[in-house]
Amino acid sequence: MRQLKEISEEFPESSKHWNEAQNRFQLIDRLLLECLGWDHIYLEVESTDESGGRADYILGKPPRAVLEAKREAKIWNIPPGGSPNRPRDIKSLTESCQNFADIVRQVIPYCSFRGIPVAVVSNGRQLAVFQAITVGEPPTHGLCFLFNGLKDLVGSFPLLWELLSPEGISENRAFQRLSQLRSPRMPAKASSAIPEPFKHRYRDDMQESLQLIGSLLLEEIEDNPRTKEDFYSECYVSLEANNRHLLLSKNIIERRYKRSGEEASSPAPLTAPSVSDLLESAAPRIGSRPIVVLGDVGVGKSSFFENLEINTAKTSSSSIYIKIDLGRKANLTESVKSFVLSEIPRVLADNYGCDIFERGFVRNVYQRQLSEFDRRTAGALKEIDPKAYEIEKIKFTQDLVEARDSHLHASLSFLSGGQGKQITLVIDNADQRSYPVQQEAFLIAQELAATRNLIVFVALRPSTFLTSKTTGALSAYQNKILSISPPPIDEVVVKRLTFALRVAEGKAAPAALEGIRLNLKNVATFLKATLRSVKSNDDIRQFLSNISGGNTRAVIEMITGFCGSSNVDCRKIIQIEEKFGNYKVPLHEFTKHALLGEYSYYNPRSSQLATNIFDIHTADSREHFLMPLIVSFLSSNQGVRDNDGFFFGEDIRAELSRNGFADEQIAEVLRRAAEGRIIETPHSHFREIPVSEGVSPFSFSYRSTSVGLYHIRHWCGSFPYLDAMSTDTPILEAEARRLVFDLASSFYINDRFRKANAFKHYLLETWNTSAFPVNYYDFRGVLEANNKDFLAIERLQGKPKAGWR
Repeated sequence: MRQLKEISEEFPESSKHWNEAQNRFQLIDRLLLECLGWDHIYLEVESTDESGGRADYILGKPPRAVLEAKREAKIWNIPPGGSPNRPRDIKSLTESCQNFADIVRQVIPYCSFRGIPVAVVSNGRQLAVFQAITVGEPPTHGLCFLFNGLKDLVGSFPLLWELLSPEGISENRAFQRLSQLRSPRMPAKASSAIPEPFKHRYRDDMQESLQLIGSLLLEEIEDNPRTKEDFYSECYVSLEANNRHLLLSKNIIERRYKRSGEEASSPAPLTAPSVSDLLESAAPRIGSRPIVVLGDVGVGKSSFFENLEINTAKTSSSSIYIKIDLGRKANLTESVKSFVLSEIPRVLADNYGCDIFERGFVRNVYQRQLSEFDRRTAGALKEIDPKAYEIEKIKFTQDLVEARDSHLHASLSFLSGGQGKQITLVIDNADQRSYPVQQEAFLIAQELAATRNLIVFVALRPSTFLTSKTTGALSAYQNKILSISPPPIDEVVVKRLTFALRVAEGKAAPAALEGIRLNLKNVATFLKATLRSVKSNDDIRQFLSNISGGNTRAVIEMITGFCGSSNVDCRKIIQIEEKFGNYKVPLHEFTKHALLGEYSYYNPRSSQLATNIFDIHTADSREHFLMPLIVSFLSSNQGVRDNDGFFFGEDIRAELSRNGFADEQIAEVLRRAAEGRIIETPHSHFREIPVSEGVSPFSFSYRSTSVGLYHIRHWCGSFPYLDAMSTDTPILEAEARRLVFDLASSFYINDRFRKANAFKHYLLETWNTSAFPVNYYDFRGVLEANNKDFLAIERLQGKPKAGWR
């Protein structure tokens, strides 16, 4: 600012007679180089475009602004308007001053041909900054920052620096501020025109029957103790998650839990190809610490432990397996400790016929203590008063037993050391409980492991482990860590469907359907068509593998809901399969159920798998593509990432700022994308670890997930997705908004086609006019790859008109 003040004081009176070249040399060059800090290498002068237009200055590499200069004599006779911090209406300025109108109209084509969004015009003493490329209205109808003389340039230098310094230009500060200022009022979503936007769609009798049996065969069957062994024998998948359908790189999958390990080392993957090998290798190393088993929610920790139990029984007759499930039990007990003290004896008695309170067992456990009793004073009663002796001995023994925690330790010690039993204790689903309960569970596991009488496993999510390791109970211990990687989801689904079909046809686990009187023919027919579709259609397998994000529980729930879904034409599927056979359910049937669940229309509650990536929170249509751009950038070969594939939040902010987005927009989308599993932080902040509003999302690191990649590369261009999101997205163009509002509540396929097509064309037009200078995302290409959806509906409906109006 001091330099600019000195320059302004040096100006001779004759400066108003300088020609344009002299004006640029004497003032504008010095303003850019000496005052705003530009280097020559980042400036381009006299740049010619393909139409023959010649721009005086191009600012930035890549170019971010065009500056057009005129001689000082071309003064702008502009009405006073206060501080430059109060933007002025361009239209009123051009109407009041022809010189200003001429230079504004001259620079706009220079920006347009180069795809540069910001224009700067100046006659030396006066300078204006405005948005030269806009969506839906002429740039001359917008606003500008006007510095109306040297006094304004000096007095409002901080604003000038923010807008036109190399940093300001690189981060598109001028474009951000002008975009926010010119944005219209945020319109309502079309869902507001639906009378019952959260309306459920109810099942008919056939769908209800399919839903009931499907739930039994696909979910509840694994909890049936009479069928558990058959189920895990046929359905357990122990492969690591590196199958060909995942959109993530193998390195990212392999490093999934790396940052949760000790000193950033990778936890050893736990695939359990041989449970006996696992236990035999662990037994000699039993120490004073439990084994922490890390795995994301739904990845299969519980399934692994169930399989561990079955194989433990098969491989060793001397093995004892005790599972403490804190997800389904212990909710009514006063504490986890009291539940564990009662649950372990119950499992030993029910499953192994070992009653630790039985008199003979107690006598064996406390043989040493009873011998010591005989040598004490009360032992003298044995010869003097045998009856009194027995009473005292019983009281002594009872006191030992009633100390429940020490009696449990003594009993386990006797089983392990005295009887040679190999005891395995699993504390599962602690991460489904409150944080204090998780801490209590780990301390109990630590106490039991410290006896060196048993192998103790504690299952935790990486986010839970991180929180406890840094601030909770785990911070005091060095932990043994194992990890469970998500299995290939498509293989899990195929095995589950195969087993369910075999049960429905009476070929496996007959106990599963004991007492069921429903006709299973329809169920078997539906399962057969569904199984064939998943096995034969790579698009379906890719969808299931990626949209679940490694959460096997979520995808099984989705497939279970698909059986009998009110949004799936189950009757048609069964009829075609029965009549012709070899029917293959198309992908859109699966995606429609994944989007709507049991609701009639899409809403944020209708789907556990889908996120509306086009939703916006400011009236800036370019924001429709902010989330896709973030995910694409994170998965590109651009920028700098760490060894685990994470980008620093500040680097993401800088990249998206260069594309014209404000910090507030970027921060909001980062938060929403992390909550929806579209992207992830190293420890699942926002999704599993809450983040207060005062913490900047830019302080975290992020990488894309398979969920996000499937959304932006495949799902977002499909008819079901665009149809669903059209009513959940604010549309800023009036005609497209009117059409979507008019058809929002209709279920007719022709209306849904018109609505989705209008939304599709609105987004495509916005993408084209936004002209993002990136090579890592191509929305037009995504639409073209999914155009077969729309073409199929056109043929089905007798070729509706191509235009969406």
